[in-house]
Amino acid sequence: MTLAPPAHPVPRPRRTAPDLVDVATQQRRRLHWSATRAGVRARTTLIPLGSVRRRQSLQVCGAAQLLTSLGVRVVVVQPSVPWPRDRPHRMVVANDAGLLGDLALLTAVPRTTYGWAAVADRVLPVRTALRGSQPDDLDAALCPVTVAYRMPDGDRALPPRTLDEVVAVRGLVVEVRLLAVGPEVPRAV
Repeated sequence: MTLAPPAHPVPRPRRTAPDLVDVATQQRRRLHWSATRAGVRARTTLIPLGSVRRRQSLQVCGAAQLLTSLGVRVVVVQPSVPWPRDRPHRMVVANDAGLLGDLALLTAVPRTTYGWAAVADRVLPVRTALRGSQPDDLDAALCPVTVAYRMPDGDRALPPRTLDEVVAVRGLVVEVRLLAVGPEVPRAV
């Protein structure tokens, strides 16, 4: 009786966790993020100092391009009752959204809303001419906004905070929920 040759175990291919992407995709996302960020910075130098619309357009498009480079989708949920059109809006963010949430806010909330420019200048600063602070419009409607992070298998309790965490996640969705208008801003006496 002859002995059969020893059977060597066949190595199984390495699989990443179901909610994580492979290393090559993570590297591609990091490179795309860096290139997009450099492109946004280069375009900021070309904007004239007094051009508000071009600055805002760059900030909205830059935020969308940065989110796309990371593989993040943004879903905007409209309020059950539309925000009033006859009065100005004041954005009130109900939770700390982090950098990703702020980028998503720039793409989802109208640019004419008070508070939008502060978020835009904090996240994507663009050199501008000296401009005064926004006037306090006492007739502005308070428009609450919440930001949540979702995965294909459900909500994510802790949002990814670092670039390494963001590029590693598969199917990340930032949900911007525009809520119904709250009570009026108290009037000054």
